[in-house]
Amino acid sequence: MPDLDDTKQLTGAERRREKRYQVELKGMVGLDGEIFPVRIGDLSGSGALLLMDAPPETGAVGDLWIEGFGDVEIKIMFSGDAMCGVMFTRPAECRDRLLRWLLEEVRPQEAPAA
Repeated sequence: MPDLDDTKQLTGAERRREKRYQVELKGMVGLDGEIFPVRIGDLSGSGALLLMDAPPETGAVGDLWIEGFGDVEIKIMFSGDAMCGVMFTRPAECRDRLLRWLLEEVRPQEAPAA
């Protein structure tokens, strides 16, 4: 197990301290005056995994519009083949409202049919 005092050596999943919820949500990313459709594969109070045809470069800053929720400013933390990981630049401003929305509005709809 990594030493939590040495966060410089921690990578993606090891750094995560918040629960990530698997979701299937639609969204849009706005970067440099362009809008790109995305699917949101997971979501937490501080970031998300976005699935998209041509992910932007790491470090880019833009806006993520989440269908049914609204806009959140994001920074691209990693970019790969048809996906990117983003962090919310000001998570304290949206964390409580986002998690409440996620747990009350989105998660109940995912319950298996009887």
